[in-house]
Amino acid sequence: MLQGNKASVAEGQLLKITKAYGTTGFMYTQYPHKRFWKTGVTDKLFKESLIERYSSDSHPSILYVHIPYCEQLCWFCTCHVSITQSYKKVRKYLHRLDKEINHLVEFCKSNNLKLNIREIHLGGGSPTYVNEEDFIVLVEKLNQLAPISGLEEFAIEIDPRGVDRSRMHFYADQGINRISFGVQDFDLKVQKAINRVQPSYLISNLLPPDIRSKFKNGISFDMLVGLPHQTIETMTETCKIIMELDPDRVCMNYIHYSPEFVKHQTLMCDGKNGRPSSLPDFLERKNIFIAALNTLTGGGYVRTGYDHFAKPDDANAIALASGTMGWNELGATPGRARDCIGIGISSISTIGNRYFKSYYELVDWGKAIENYLFPIYSEHALVFDEIVRREVILSLRIFFKVDYSTIEEEFSIKFSEYFANEIRELKSLEDDGLVTVRDDRIVVTEFGYQFSNIVCRIFDLHYQGTADSADTGERFEVMKID
Repeated sequence: MLQGNKASVAEGQLLKITKAYGTTGFMYTQYPHKRFWKTGVTDKLFKESLIERYSSDSHPSILYVHIPYCEQLCWFCTCHVSITQSYKKVRKYLHRLDKEINHLVEFCKSNNLKLNIREIHLGGGSPTYVNEEDFIVLVEKLNQLAPISGLEEFAIEIDPRGVDRSRMHFYADQGINRISFGVQDFDLKVQKAINRVQPSYLISNLLPPDIRSKFKNGISFDMLVGLPHQTIETMTETCKIIMELDPDRVCMNYIHYSPEFVKHQTLMCDGKNGRPSSLPDFLERKNIFIAALNTLTGGGYVRTGYDHFAKPDDANAIALASGTMGWNELGATPGRARDCIGIGISSISTIGNRYFKSYYELVDWGKAIENYLFPIYSEHALVFDEIVRREVILSLRIFFKVDYSTIEEEFSIKFSEYFANEIRELKSLEDDGLVTVRDDRIVVTEFGYQFSNIVCRIFDLHYQGTADSADTGERFEVMKID
């Protein structure tokens, strides 16, 4: 029996919700989900979208750069990564990444486009795998797309096992002003079970006051809920350590355990097939998350959306209070820009009301680059109904409510008429305590926060799952291990 947290999900209530609505669904990083995007396409629409979007009006945008390489495999991982000990492979990738950036720079110059990039985010994989010499070259190249000195944010994901204090100073000198540590959990037993041992002192040693002061936009920790051997007690202790380390933001994502798609996750099963007994079940995951929620909010953090937390003076918390916070493939953001241009293998671009996904496979991505093409694997142009539904889903996902008047004013519709079917469907969720439906708004209850994806699902015309479906529609990329 789970014990030790101030508030928990009642088992009977949870079982009722699970039986009625299932345990799966999309996270709504984009709407519609990328499984519904068109594949087998060229880069024609991508080029047209760049020209239409950035020829005259200077829409603010984010640049995301994907570095897929890691030196060691984390057994929980569902990211698009390549595991290698050969730095030659990293350098070859960077060489092609340089060509992709060149292609974008030249295309913008020849068409007189202004991307107005306000933020750059380096993700992976482990972008800290890139050595200092090559990192300097990469930053110089990115500076051609957006002057680094003028960025509102320049962020990098950090593997604390592969950097030292000298490297932290180096990143600051290169213009980085936000850092995000991949932490996952601080419990040693959990770390061993996921093949990622990194004691908390690794991070504390990297963050003395003189280094902290260099990253003006803050420090973030990425955590995971639902890992082997996690309990309410271990998560509570992990969150106490988090508060001692004092990051500005904390992301508490749920692990997605799908060994049928991500085969290396079976390594968490001690060599056995099936679900490891040490992996928390659905009820336990919910209560472990609530233990984290109680501990972090009790320590002064503000909940900024479904699974993110921030200090009250952080940009995300301020944006949440002002109603401008955003949500995209980078997680919760202050909402400085909605457009996101992706560079590198498997990256995603959002340009106005169009989505683009780059090739998953290195050979396909590289071939497109060598042929002076943008490496587009799939695309989707939203129609009016999808745009309206995206805004409703985003509001529910970020703010746990949607005001009818906001949608009506933006899209010239009558909300109660346009979504009459959805409002009727919400009646069962209201009876189960997940939402409150009023004459002028829909509000997710505090209990319903844990199931907000189910509320969002009501407005998703593409969703084809059932209450007991195990299919989230997610495509998991192939792990490459050299």
